[in-house]
Amino acid sequence: MPTMMLLPDGMRRWSQKQGVSLEESYAAMTDKILEFADWTRDEGFSTLYVACSSIANYNRSPRAVAVAMDSFTEVVRRCHHRLNFEFSGTLAVVPERWVTELRTLRDKSAKDAGFTLHFVLGMSLTREVIDIFNRFNGKVPVMTEELLAENAYIREPVDYMIRPGGHARVSSFFPLMSPFAEIFFCDVLMPDMTRADFDVALSDLQGRERRFGLYPTA
Repeated sequence: MPTMMLLPDGMRRWSQKQGVSLEESYAAMTDKILEFADWTRDEGFSTLYVACSSIANYNRSPRAVAVAMDSFTEVVRRCHHRLNFEFSGTLAVVPERWVTELRTLRDKSAKDAGFTLHFVLGMSLTREVIDIFNRFNGKVPVMTEELLAENAYIREPVDYMIRPGGHARVSSFFPLMSPFAEIFFCDVLMPDMTRADFDVALSDLQGRERRFGLYPTA
């Protein structure tokens, strides 16, 4: 079954646009990610990966970090009983209290639900590669794709990526083992995303010819 990755974006701009607090904006994001998970599950996806944060995001103010982390954790608090939950990333940069709660929620989640919500925290492609290199430097005769995949933030190839928020870039959020991921950028801010927006994105992604570096067959 295909996999999806969501890069939620636009919460600060949404708070400014709506004239509400950052907390209210991220609360709206929480609601939307729960909806987005249902949409992907309904469409037959096996896994929804959510790029929650980059390493750089933890250089924001303590309040901003706390608001974001508590809002993402609230997603899992509200849905772990009906899906499998996993998380990965550069966890050393994530405040321990959230890592501890996410571990508890992961262990309590519905492992046999047939659908996985997977958070990636502290994403950084360069840090990911450096950490893997340092972990195995001098310990294995040669680095292989299999060894990379076993230690990557996201071990399987991601089929589709959707980034709302109006920015046509992946920043630090590109998964290492997904060179052929198809990406859709949309202008709508994450808290405003609707099922119709999702359907447009999915139709575009599924309508593309995926060649995986090969010429089309004649």
